Amino acid sequence: MTTVTPLTDFPDLLSPMVVKELRQGLRTRLFGGVLLVLHALLVLITLMGDASSNGTEVRGLMDGLLVFVLYFIFPLSGFSALAGEMKANTMDMLVLTRLSAGRIVLGKWASIIVQSLLVTVSVVPYIVARYVYGGADLFQDILTLGFQWVASAVLTAGVVALSTQKQFWLRAIFIAVPLLLSGVSSVGWMLMGTMSRTMASGGTTTTAMGWQYAGWIFGAAWLIFALLSFGASRIAPASSMLPVIKRLVNLAALFLMVLMAWLVAGMASVSSALPEVLVVVLVVASVDAMTDDVRKLPSIYLPFFKRGWWGRLAGLFLAPGWMHGFLYSLLLAGICIALVRGPDAANIWLVGCCMWASVFFAQLLAFRRTGEYLSATFAGACMLAFFTMLIFMVQTSSRKEELKWLSSLFPINTMSMPHHGSTAGMNYYDLGLIANGVWPFLLLLLALRAFRQTRPARLEAHQLARS
Repeated sequence: MTTVTPLTDFPDLLSPMVVKELRQGLRTRLFGGVLLVLHALLVLITLMGDASSNGTEVRGLMDGLLVFVLYFIFPLSGFSALAGEMKANTMDMLVLTRLSAGRIVLGKWASIIVQSLLVTVSVVPYIVARYVYGGADLFQDILTLGFQWVASAVLTAGVVALSTQKQFWLRAIFIAVPLLLSGVSSVGWMLMGTMSRTMASGGTTTTAMGWQYAGWIFGAAWLIFALLSFGASRIAPASSMLPVIKRLVNLAALFLMVLMAWLVAGMASVSSALPEVLVVVLVVASVDAMTDDVRKLPSIYLPFFKRGWWGRLAGLFLAPGWMHGFLYSLLLAGICIALVRGPDAANIWLVGCCMWASVFFAQLLAFRRTGEYLSATFAGACMLAFFTMLIFMVQTSSRKEELKWLSSLFPINTMSMPHHGSTAGMNYYDLGLIANGVWPFLLLLLALRAFRQTRPARLEAHQLARS
């Protein structure tokens, strides 16, 4: 009897979505053109700058050219990765292939980062030439090149995730602004500068440095997961339980990042950066959770009711729907505030109030609509910024002390106030911390209304769990 040996070639080892997108991407003029032009310019820069010298000008030009390719060209190639599928009505065909929403988004992202990885690896000979002829630090340059590619993978994940938005203007704003303003300075050069300072400091141990590198890699991996899962949940069916997985992973990532910061607690820079890390996790996880659609399906509540009272308690924070996401954001904010002390805890509270105020305005704008909560949240953030600037202009033009209390009404104005001391013995900063609690309270009222809309689905799920 003849046995059939399963195929184990390249297409069978990878996801079919990755293979399809990668084959199409490698055949495009973009990849070939970028590769040829990049190497032509690198050769020209090397010849003009004399490869035998380790000049800072040559290194700056090479790094700047590679940063432009990795941080702009390849991430922007995913600008319409999923929007194009939606516009061409081919998303249903992909679903029929039994590919999950997560695998579809992962395939789009993986095809782009593999292309960028090929370009990144092709630059290694130029780094080796600088080391051989100019005496450059080979380990530092290779490590910097690897972190540049990781940062490119994070930016690409954000672009692919936002490509699920049908509005072209919304995608353009969310994608173009971060890439243009902070794509190079905040993501790339910040990593390289921090890494250089860390390696240059004599008091840093090898173990602490290793944990710091591991923390960067873990943070990038979590951010990629958070962004890709955000995009996947936007094209997933209404019965999908992906929001539950996302929120559990984000909660676990919060504690793991704190643990890694504790492992390098001897480094003052890492310890001082803990509040910033907590704010990033809080904002990313909360915005994702509070822009989730309201789902009136018993099937999404049934797994929680089957687990008894603790399952119903967990469902309040983990079940799909923006109202559960709001409670989840309150939980995250409480954990972050408990992990820090002093002014940092107050700032985290005000950051949370900024999110809740934006979502409150968003819910008012989309009061009789469902879906597209991300665009409504963006409009709500614009409204919050408008009122913030209005109060700032009123105070600047009048300069009257009796109007200073206006800054206590909005969280961004409160952040700019001094923490201690004020005329008439009143601390307006502390007043702002209390007054801004009105935003989560107002959003809670709207969340109760959304809970009432899903009450029939929860009752049916409760009956099915008891039967």
